[in-house]
Amino acid sequence: MVEFSDLRHAPVSGIDRMAGAFESLVRGWELSSELTGDVITPLQGSGWRGPAAEQAAGAIAKVRTEIDAAFEEASGLAKALRDAHTELAGAQADLKAAVQSATDHGMTVDDSGSVHWPPATSTADKNDPDYANTYRQKASGVADAIAKALARAAAADSAAAVALAADTGINRASFRGAPGTRLPEEAAREAAGILQLAGNASDAQLAHLNQLLKDHAGDPAFATAFYGSLGPDGFLASYGKLAAASAKQGGGRPQVIADLQARLGTALATATNSRNEPHLSDEWEAGLRKAGSTRVAIWPDGQPGGSAQPFGYQILTNILRTGTYDPHFLNPIAEHVTQLSERQGFWTSDQWNAAEFSQYRFLGTQQGGFNPMVGVLEALGHNPDAATSYFHDPATLYNLDGTVAAVGQANKYLDALTTAGWNSPLQDVWPGHSAPMGHAEPLEAAALGHALEAATTGRAHDSADAPLPPHTPEMAAVMKSVVDRFGSGDGPGLLAKGGLFAGLNGGLGHMTAAYMGDVQASLSPHDTTLTTYGTKADLDRANTEKLLEALGHHPDAYGAIAQAQQAYSTAHIQDIMQHREQYKDLFGAAVQNAARPGGVVAGILTAGMTDEVYVQKQAEATAYNDAIDHNAIWAKTIWAVTGGAVLGAIPVVGGGMSYPVNGLIDSVAAGYQVTPQASDDATKAHDAGQSAAAAAAAAAVKKAGQGAGLEQPYLDTLATSAANSVLTGHTSGENVSKEAIHG
Repeated sequence: MVEFSDLRHAPVSGIDRMAGAFESLVRGWELSSELTGDVITPLQGSGWRGPAAEQAAGAIAKVRTEIDAAFEEASGLAKALRDAHTELAGAQADLKAAVQSATDHGMTVDDSGSVHWPPATSTADKNDPDYANTYRQKASGVADAIAKALARAAAADSAAAVALAADTGINRASFRGAPGTRLPEEAAREAAGILQLAGNASDAQLAHLNQLLKDHAGDPAFATAFYGSLGPDGFLASYGKLAAASAKQGGGRPQVIADLQARLGTALATATNSRNEPHLSDEWEAGLRKAGSTRVAIWPDGQPGGSAQPFGYQILTNILRTGTYDPHFLNPIAEHVTQLSERQGFWTSDQWNAAEFSQYRFLGTQQGGFNPMVGVLEALGHNPDAATSYFHDPATLYNLDGTVAAVGQANKYLDALTTAGWNSPLQDVWPGHSAPMGHAEPLEAAALGHALEAATTGRAHDSADAPLPPHTPEMAAVMKSVVDRFGSGDGPGLLAKGGLFAGLNGGLGHMTAAYMGDVQASLSPHDTTLTTYGTKADLDRANTEKLLEALGHHPDAYGAIAQAQQAYSTAHIQDIMQHREQYKDLFGAAVQNAARPGGVVAGILTAGMTDEVYVQKQAEATAYNDAIDHNAIWAKTIWAVTGGAVLGAIPVVGGGMSYPVNGLIDSVAAGYQVTPQASDDATKAHDAGQSAAAAAAAAAVKKAGQGAGLEQPYLDTLATSAANSVLTGHTSGENVSKEAIHG
């Protein structure tokens, strides 16, 4: 484990000097050639024969083996030291930035890595309930950044130890030859040479290429040399021919190419990361955009079938699914592809042969067709910073060839991608669906949901176990736009079963869960005690209500929001219980106020669920029950970002957030279980939703009141009052839902 003070003061320049020394040694290596020229060649020409000559030849061969092994060992040491320096220097820079962020916000970081904020001194600060909450959120963000820097350093330290041990071995009397431990530029040249063989590469050569990429894809020197030597056009042509030929061959070859595709994505992300040295130039990236909008010749001359040559972006798109990309690289591609997709039939109007379809798609998913927007949106779904920038920042307009036409334009990507019209950028074709229908297709809509989830939550859409970062102004602005789009006009209808964007419901449920503080604040705009996680999203109340009602019709969204609502309300009530002296005679009213917004959320959700299961009969009760269990992670996630207020904890690097209400959340969530055997199913479902929310509020009061010196009758009365406030909110939420359904 790398300690805070160790990383902060580590002299990483020494590792840089050692790496440079070994690299110079390897580049200037002449011992092998000197032995050959000065000893072996003269000896072979001397005519010396006999036992002594044979003994001498054996000794010389042993010396040559040792020299070659020394070269391999020195090469491996050079690479291990260079990798260690790159990562440790990066971790140290990340740590410095985190500490500077703390300083900029008036906080301090001690030698153990703990983050502290100044105590309230003025009367205004002392009476401001948001004073500590605001600092706590800022400190949590700094602590997370410090923890990530330490984790990066620890990983680099461990990797260096393993690499150095593997390279030098345990025999102190001889050198250890380590296959493959050469300079990264040499490995890159070999890898590029194999890829240029395209469809003529043998299985053994492809296996070796895969191994080279597996070993070196994260090395900037390798990745930059690899893609730099191929060039954008050469890379797309070589990989396109290889993928198409391998798909046609069948057998195990497509899986080998699928593995290669993922590793090429990792290497591309490494090579285009502007924080890495070296990295590909802006000119190379501009060349890739030009190649992306140009047809690439991959079909052999004279091949029957008549399929059009694919565009470069159709080859590139699935490679982008893998890798952590720099927005500087990914966003221009995402914007360019989006703008090309807005041109009617740009990807879908060409002639193609159904028999060649698996080749043409370049090993994408088993559904979908020729539109590269799917891969681009999936790339954004795995790269939150790029996704947020894509949906929020001023747009750059590109010419057909990828050159910049205009900057600072209005960002209309969300509107364009969610249009219900007949010229959607998300339309597609595939065998059996050869004519574009003009509207968004399900696979594209699902990919859009993944990109939006990453943009608003700050984490990859499929990383449910990863911590949620505090909402930035940009993330919050995107969330507000999403709520406005799908909570007004034709938005709720687009999310209904069979709607064009029904595939977004799960992601929208996750996004709503992540913004539960903002959701409750929008439903209770006069309650200033409701905290948000980072920047407030300022959600519109009416649009939030309509979106909640629509999501209540979708089991997975319902499960995520219900769990998040329980956790947030529990944390908020317990926070008030912990600080009851601040509320004085209004303590009871504060508890009631804290309980009511959760009741409104539960009421809207329950009404939507009841309508879906028992009125519209479009879903089974078991689907909702399973969704509650499946989304339990959201209760823990929301507790982690709001429960710190209850614990009163100062974020400490390396310390994990405990979950003191795990049992409470699990038990109360069971109250949402719906049974189809009730005599009056709709009433039973309605009552279950009411009971779950009310029970959560009462349990939160009792849990926080333990050991607080409150008399039991008073505590019971307070718990009942909180539960009743939830029921009132629940009824209010039901009325909102009825208005949304019936107008």
